[in-house]
Amino acid sequence: MTKRPATPAPRLFPRPRRRRLAAALTSLSCLALVAGCGGGDGSAVENPFLAYLPDFDAPDPVSALVLVSGVTFLPSLADDVADLLDLPKYQNTPVSIAWLQQNFDSAVPNSATQDPLRSSRAVVAHAAGITGRGQVVAMSDSAVSFTHDSLAGRVSVFSTSNLRDEHGTAVASVIAGNSDDFIGTAPGASLLAGDFLLDPALTAMGQIALNNRAVAWNNSWGYTTIGLDQTGFNDAFNYGPDGQAYLAALDAYAAYGVVVFAGSNIKLQNAGLMDGLPWLRNTLEAGWLAVMNGVPTLNGTEVTGVHLVSNACWEAARWCLVADGTWNAATGGGSDYAPTTGTSFAAPQVAGALALLAEAFPDLSPHELRIRLLASAEDDFFTPDATVELADGFIKGYSVTYGHGFLDIEAALRPIGATRFAMADGREVATEDMAFSTGGAMGDAMARGLEGVNLAAKDQLGAGFAVAAKSFATEAAPLPLAETRATRAMHRDLAAARTAPVNPLARSFEAFAGHAMEMTTPDGGASASVMLGGDDSYGVALSRRVAEGVLNLDLGLKLARDDGSLMGFSDATGGGATMAAVTVSLSHDLGNGGFFALTGEMGMADLATPTAMSRVSTARFDSISLDLGGRNVFARDDRLSVGVSMPIAVSSGEAVMDVPVALGAGRSEMRSLALDLAPTERQVDLSISYQMPMGDASEFLLELVHAENYGNRAGVTDQAAVIGMKWKF
Repeated sequence: MTKRPATPAPRLFPRPRRRRLAAALTSLSCLALVAGCGGGDGSAVENPFLAYLPDFDAPDPVSALVLVSGVTFLPSLADDVADLLDLPKYQNTPVSIAWLQQNFDSAVPNSATQDPLRSSRAVVAHAAGITGRGQVVAMSDSAVSFTHDSLAGRVSVFSTSNLRDEHGTAVASVIAGNSDDFIGTAPGASLLAGDFLLDPALTAMGQIALNNRAVAWNNSWGYTTIGLDQTGFNDAFNYGPDGQAYLAALDAYAAYGVVVFAGSNIKLQNAGLMDGLPWLRNTLEAGWLAVMNGVPTLNGTEVTGVHLVSNACWEAARWCLVADGTWNAATGGGSDYAPTTGTSFAAPQVAGALALLAEAFPDLSPHELRIRLLASAEDDFFTPDATVELADGFIKGYSVTYGHGFLDIEAALRPIGATRFAMADGREVATEDMAFSTGGAMGDAMARGLEGVNLAAKDQLGAGFAVAAKSFATEAAPLPLAETRATRAMHRDLAAARTAPVNPLARSFEAFAGHAMEMTTPDGGASASVMLGGDDSYGVALSRRVAEGVLNLDLGLKLARDDGSLMGFSDATGGGATMAAVTVSLSHDLGNGGFFALTGEMGMADLATPTAMSRVSTARFDSISLDLGGRNVFARDDRLSVGVSMPIAVSSGEAVMDVPVALGAGRSEMRSLALDLAPTERQVDLSISYQMPMGDASEFLLELVHAENYGNRAGVTDQAAVIGMKWKF
């Protein structure tokens, strides 16, 4: 259409023509329908100006329990997404592939899925409660029917176009529409609308958008008679004060917000002047996005291909995205909707996406949000032609055809690239380096101490996330009782254990992951045990009887190194603990009669300090056990015993994490978290053991064990029954 200034002025060049970039609304003229049609099969076009660089492998996404502005991306979110997609307002069913093929492009593949809210993953943001609430989006277009059901009360019109068609209404609904029958990309956002035909109105809208801190300024129009070269630039901006004022408004707004321009619906061999403007004026690039229209083919949620129904990105490739511009959008002033397609309705989807991100990441600038959209765009369906460093150290490949790829709002809401914590001592620690494990003697101490605490992390693009602190702590998972008891029985000399005098200190390393060699003097007055469990787990224990009589008193000393499975912390850098303990035992042995043994152990452990911790104190630990029994109970030379014990557990100690803690609403502060190393509940074992000889060379064993708070974890139980026979050959 011809641009008509209010008061025509003499010009050295013909006044350029502008065109709206919708292929059609059903109410538009046949001429507009023809202008929107384009040939070609959607295959990649040759690159006439970009130097080819090797393929770029994008960073692996971070997967964890991640909170975005208080919203948790958990498996339950998928159920919420499915529930929304079942609602009629989320189903773009009147807009079908058949309609698109019939009216525009018969080459659209039959396997394509036509649903912009699904393909862009805007529905995920909505399910997570992110709607663009509190955000402002500006738009320059034709007249907007602000009384339409989907727009009423949320559009401020500052200038009205002479074009009274429904193009502006449809664009507005794609950005922020919301009614019982329709929902747009950012239904919680507010709109500022103005005329696109007159430079004074465009200039005014740039100023209004800047004054109102609009995150995006959508433009679903472009020039039809001038190209992307210096002549075209001069014709548009350098002849007359209106063009110069408009350029100044673009400069001023783009220095703060993001100008979104739709590309051409006609397949050309170059970008248009406005979508490609940063090619000529590179200072605009940081605040500019170009958008093309494409029909995606989906495999689940993955975009496996895109059929362009518009121009390629061409010179605009470095700041270009593709989105699905086929909608059943608002029309008229009441509650009517009509099928439409074009870059005009792909661009406002991107503008709405910026509003969603602005709500989710209130600390990021519009320019930083723009980077997130480019960095997260789905690009697996094409081979990059070149790369660009979007942020320090973050390089992304892009295509001359598809730009950075297909709009993916969900990916933009999740962490992009490496995530890190800023520690109190000035270090930056990668999230994966914060992971640590705790020994069984600590049980659930870390899980209890970190419950409800979220740590504030930032991804590679500076977005803030809150990560559940307890997700970094892994409790040692004790082996099932049946396995540990059976293994111990297989490695013991059952006959010697049955007939030997009571030696309560002989099994000093039962709690350790390793095998111990036990030696006892014939009279039971002294014993030694050596444990070998690998490179990082070993120890020696010595004991001696210091008093003998009605009660025997044994004292012992144990020195050990644990790899972290029993005591202390371990992470990717190593870990474990150095332990020293004294043992005391009171026992009485009646020879072939009854016996009892009461054994206690107290010690200290020097614990390794994992990356996640600022400091760790020396830990104290203890254990206690009581065994009662007798011999010759049911048969000659048999042995029956009943025991109750509390295995090794930390009794006191503290670890401190000086970390950034997320407080909600995008806020965080450095806090010193003091964590008690003692478990909430101690493990208690109840056991019955019966052993008898089956001949000169065989032994029978029956053992029943019940453990409460197994692994020093409150409420966890385990049971085991071991029946064994052992022969000597």
